Amino acid sequence: MRSMTGFGSAEKYSEELQYGFKVELASINKKQFDLKISMGRELARYETELRTFIAGRVARGSLTLRIETVVHADSGVQKVDFTKAEALLAAAREFQKAHNLPGEITISDILAIPDAAVVQSADLSGEECLNFLESAVAEAVDELILMRSREGENLKRDILGRIGVMETLVDEIRPLAAQLPAIQKERLFKRLKEFDLSIEDTDERILREAVIYGDKLDVTEEITRLRSHFTNFRKLANEPENPVGRSLDFMVQEIFRECNTLGNKAGSTEISPRVVMLKTELEKIREQVQNIE
Repeated sequence: MRSMTGFGSAEKYSEELQYGFKVELASINKKQFDLKISMGRELARYETELRTFIAGRVARGSLTLRIETVVHADSGVQKVDFTKAEALLAAAREFQKAHNLPGEITISDILAIPDAAVVQSADLSGEECLNFLESAVAEAVDELILMRSREGENLKRDILGRIGVMETLVDEIRPLAAQLPAIQKERLFKRLKEFDLSIEDTDERILREAVIYGDKLDVTEEITRLRSHFTNFRKLANEPENPVGRSLDFMVQEIFRECNTLGNKAGSTEISPRVVMLKTELEKIREQVQNIE
């Protein structure tokens, strides 16, 4: 089980290619997969491949990928073309001489002109560049997944601890709920006697009504389903690799539905506080599940 929050980075440089990449990959919560990429225009041609690659490793979350191209100044790969600057300087001096203008023309004056000097970057085209770039991104993704897995383990411990609390509460509710039909039957006969009605405890009509009312109070099915949901929840939470966030979110909804029904059917003074505690724990679980991939 993995969290959707994480960060990974990598920096690789190739002496053979004489360039490298700094990569940062961050992720936060989001129901769907969403990837924003920030990189130089010289790498834009690889965006589709990078999206496909990362989507194959990460299922959900809002991710931001930043890539910086690194070229060492003494590598010989990155050069500055001063052709235009030289032409501008010659033209300026000729103009100055022709018009007998005072002053000195400096390099700062020339370089202040847009595109006077053009930086020639490394050649980042071809399959070799893509493979090297993907290897750098892969390292960042590995680090991101490792961090998400570690946080996922912390979330799992917290969530399963709360599931354990809910299981204990359900175990406490079960015998209390089993007593409700008998308690309600006793209350029914007591109320009838308060109205001076001569009703025998063996009266079939009254017993039939008591049975019908008792069935409405029976929460055996709800408790059984809750136990089954808890078991399935634990099984999903212990999935080592598969994304389970959506499935756990669905399980939380099912558990909430059963808790609601349980509270409505068996609303005694002893059971109601425990149902409130069930819902409180479940709400905390729901908040944690929102951060699971």
